[in-house]
Amino acid sequence: MNQSIINVSKKLNITVNQVETVLKLLQEGATIPFIARYRQGQTNGLNEEQISAIAELYEYDLELTKRKEYVLNILTEKQLLTNELKQKIWNAETKQEVENIYEPFKIGKKTKASEAIELGLDPLAKKIETETSDKFNVFKEAEKYLSDKLPTVDEVLLQTKYIIAQDISQDIATREYIKNELMKFGVIKTQLKKNAEDEKEVFKQYYDYSEKVKTIPNHRILAITRGEDKKILSYDIEFNEKKILYDLNQKYFINKRTAFIMREALEDAIKRLLIPSIIREIKTDLFLRAEKDAINIFALNLENMLLAPAIKNKKIMAIDPAYVNGCKIAILDENGKFLTKDLIFPNAPKKDWKQSSIIVNKLLNEYKIDIVVIGNGTASRETEEFIKSLINWRKNNNYPDENIQCAIVSEVGASVYSASKIAQEEFPNFSVEERSAVNIGRRFQDPLNELIKIDPKSIGIGQYQHDVNQKELNNQLRFKTEKIVNLVGVDLNTATKVILSYISGLSNTIAENIVKYREENGKFTDRKQLKEVKGLGPKAFEQSVGFLRIYDSNIFYDRTNIHPESYKLADLLVKKLNIDLKDENDIKAKLNNIDIKELANQLSSNEYDINLIVDALLAPGKDIRDKKEGFIVSDKILTIDDIHAGLEIKGQIQNITNFGAFAFIGIKQNVLIHITNMKRHENDFIKHPTDVIKIGQNVNILITEVEKERDRIQGKILWNKD
Repeated sequence: MNQSIINVSKKLNITVNQVETVLKLLQEGATIPFIARYRQGQTNGLNEEQISAIAELYEYDLELTKRKEYVLNILTEKQLLTNELKQKIWNAETKQEVENIYEPFKIGKKTKASEAIELGLDPLAKKIETETSDKFNVFKEAEKYLSDKLPTVDEVLLQTKYIIAQDISQDIATREYIKNELMKFGVIKTQLKKNAEDEKEVFKQYYDYSEKVKTIPNHRILAITRGEDKKILSYDIEFNEKKILYDLNQKYFINKRTAFIMREALEDAIKRLLIPSIIREIKTDLFLRAEKDAINIFALNLENMLLAPAIKNKKIMAIDPAYVNGCKIAILDENGKFLTKDLIFPNAPKKDWKQSSIIVNKLLNEYKIDIVVIGNGTASRETEEFIKSLINWRKNNNYPDENIQCAIVSEVGASVYSASKIAQEEFPNFSVEERSAVNIGRRFQDPLNELIKIDPKSIGIGQYQHDVNQKELNNQLRFKTEKIVNLVGVDLNTATKVILSYISGLSNTIAENIVKYREENGKFTDRKQLKEVKGLGPKAFEQSVGFLRIYDSNIFYDRTNIHPESYKLADLLVKKLNIDLKDENDIKAKLNNIDIKELANQLSSNEYDINLIVDALLAPGKDIRDKKEGFIVSDKILTIDDIHAGLEIKGQIQNITNFGAFAFIGIKQNVLIHITNMKRHENDFIKHPTDVIKIGQNVNILITEVEKERDRIQGKILWNKD
């Protein structure tokens, strides 16, 4: 049996059969979302994360094995491979671990030890390392090696010690001992480098900082590494050198006649070869750990942001606020379709409230606007003041029953979208600011549809995103995006080519062809019509069709996530239970409290497929994002000057890191809420901020500290407030 498959099953604590099934399905061209939803009966219920992990770990294990074999071959050729070393390499669980073991054997063409070996001193070095006789005279033995190049005994012994030092540095147990000492008792020490420039004092905390290696959290490792890379910080690991030297001296002492040479060689090995190498190794290990954590946090934040609730049946007036160049307005219908745009100047220097009111009133009346959303950029507060004053005036005059709501919303990433190729294709004749207004409105209506148009690294989530492995980060973000798009599903008749390209089995070209087909032939009325789309073959149809819905189709199942391959099974179930698909009450009455296992047996199916069909029949148009949190209550805060310690204010979580979160409160500066300030009660222990909060959540905040000169605000969550 394939050893890599066994390794993956052990790491994920699943069966070998599950791993083999997933790999077989992937090899046949099935996608992760498709397997997770429509092949649960074969995988025994594995979800997207598990299936992705199987694929990644299997590929990684194959590469790891290949690297192990390469290193073993090299060490064999150099006659350096011992049984202990061989076992150590085979037992390594990561590529980095293999590299760490191999590191001391990566010897260049010229080293002090190699030059000494060329002088013929290797036999003397081995004799000194192994001779136990108390009659052994190291000086007489050294005299045997005198030559023109080695005129004195002292020179012979000096060169020989280089060989011994190298041998010590290549001893696995010695390296492990030193690394464990540094990991357990070492202290990371950072200082501001001489003449370094840290203009905004970003790294001020680390100008003279120390923390134990074993307890330092990931976010500080990333910050310190960045400071070192920018040549602002020096970053070292301090340790008890005397203890290490004492312990190892005991290990390498075998003869009092050679003790002084072994001790000197050991000191040289520790200072010149072992410590620099092991500190680099530990730094790499710490960074890789922190990098993995940072990527996971970024991916989780993106997932929560993409799952932010959509708002249905609401007409939107979206405003990109500004001063001199005016506020750009975009009007959107209930489905995000652009209707019209306009421009107003309610803010300084013009501050033309009269003309601005005329324009906005006309738009509110003509398009029956439900919600006005304002981007949180420059002039957002002043624009909000104008809009709210106008809404109140209307309510007190001609429209007492009107209930137009107003919200300031995040516009992070809107400028990136507005200048993108996608935005230019959508609105070729619009200015950047006008496209931004459309994006702000659509993001509020349906975050998923708009966020997928923006590079996730531009939407202000995660931590130290530019410092981590970009390929791995992009892979994780792409996976999360595909997972959520397929989890939610899309309307085949309104979906853009961008969101269609994330659907299981669809390429960019096929997504574009679907939109073209729709434009040329009108709306899809039957899922089978997909087969007529250019380039969409049987495999693409199989993989994609279940995630594409036609909400006004005459075929009931086309409105659901039931796959066409299961239509016959669904018909059998409906017939057996005598369900009237036109009667919602009858569906619920017949499907409530049924025995899924028994029904699966009766229909010669499995519980997973029956469950999927039952859920789809109970809620054919279900959107997992249906719940929308309330709008932020806007306080009259215009700048950081209006913030002070003790102030209670509403905020919305914009970003989550492993040390805390950042909340938007209506001004340029977000509030930092450290993880220790998220406690729900005095004895509460929070392992990670995501245990208690999520992106987009509204929270009550008590401001605890304001540093205006550093543009920093800190606060704590007030859980007992409504």
